[in-house]
This record gives sequence, structure tokens and C-alpha cells, in this order.
Amino acid sequence: MRTELSGDVVIDDIAPPVRRDSGATLTEIMVSIALIGVVLAALLSAVQASIRSSSVAFAGAEVETVLLNASDRVSRAPQLCDYESYVDAAALAEGWDVSTIGVVVETLVANTGSASDWQPQSCPADVSPFEVQRITITATNPGGGTTRSLTVVKSDVS
Repeated sequence: MRTELSGDVVIDDIAPPVRRDSGATLTEIMVSIALIGVVLAALLSAVQASIRSSSVAFAGAEVETVLLNASDRVSRAPQLCDYESYVDAAALAEGWDVSTIGVVVETLVANTGSASDWQPQSCPADVSPFEVQRITITATNPGGGTTRSLTVVKSDVS
């Protein structure tokens, strides 16, 4: 078909070349699916590691909260032979069973030599107000995954 514009100019309508639209091949589709799968697997793995890390950090924070609460109760208590009830109260305040927390009380014993030693405190002996005690509190979260200890040195010396 010919189209004539003004004057001598003649434009031939050229038909566009015939293209065969065959779409994507099966190989191209399979490669695309494989690439998407690799990317998704890496992404899911990273999300899983992040969740695991977050839960471990949360458990550690819970244990440290109980330990700080227990150490505060022990520090405020009068100097005693046994601090079990104070430590148990800290666990119960968080809704934990008392079996998740424990306490060990030691007394500083001066040796005749140059060094001193910590020895388990014998109860029900009277505690001298000038005795120095080392109280170690150990807590484990109820899930059992995280255990931490905190040591408090206590004396009624002013």
C-alpha cells in the first residue's frame, strides 16, 4: 500500500517483520525457579538464626533479672547463716519454681599464713557481725538452656 503525501514524497507502508512469539522455554522457567529457591532458602535460614539468637538472649535476660533480684534481696537482708528464703522469693516473683535457683554461703577464714580461704559456712552457728561472707547465687531458666551465677560479698562491717 502506498501513501502519498503532498508533492513528490511517497511513503511505502512496510509491514513489520513477522515474529514468532514462542514465550519462555522450559529450561528458562526451571532456572528461574531454582534461583528463587536458593534465595528463599538463604533468607529462611537467616530468619531462623535470628529467631534462635533472640530467644537465647531473652532467656539470658530473664536469668539475669532473677539473679539481680535475688542479690538485691540478699544484700538487704541481715547477715544470716542461710539466705535460701530470700533467693527463693526472687525466683517465685518471676513465676519460676524454686528448684531453678540455688545459693551457697561461704565464710572467709583467715589463715596463719599470708593467704585467706573461703570455706562453706556451717549452720546453725551464730554469724559474727564482723564475718565476711561470699554468697554465690546460681539460676537456670525453666527451659534449662541458660545458667548463670552471681557472687555477692557481704559483711556487716560499717
